[in-house]
Amino acid sequence: MVRQAFYIIIFCYCANPLYAQNDSIEYIGISIAEEMPVFNGEIVDFIQANIKYPQLAKNDSIQGRVFISFWVDTSGVTTEHKVAKGIREDLDKEALRIAKLIVFDKPAMQRGKPVKIQYTVPVDFSLKKSHNNLKQNKCKK
Repeated sequence: MVRQAFYIIIFCYCANPLYAQNDSIEYIGISIAEEMPVFNGEIVDFIQANIKYPQLAKNDSIQGRVFISFWVDTSGVTTEHKVAKGIREDLDKEALRIAKLIVFDKPAMQRGKPVKIQYTVPVDFSLKKSHNNLKQNKCKK
């Protein structure tokens, strides 16, 4: 009995420093933080301003929403981009291209420290929006 109590005390003593070390290590892979990453402006506006609707998708009248998932690192740079939900290859590739342009001005913060966090953005492909933008560009010329 005394021996078991001794082992339990030793185990708790040894485990405590390990727990304390993990507490100070950067949280990797969290998807919610005390402070989410900050983007200068609206991400949706940035995406729509940079979208280049693939001509074949226009010809085929394909519309929809692609979801791109990526990581925002501790400096605000996005990495490990992937299609979380796609439509078809040409639209998925365009959505990936745009997502790779996104850079956050401030990373996510947890306990006052920058942390890596997973983020997902929708990329909308709408022929109506594309058609209106085309009309506006022609009127400006």
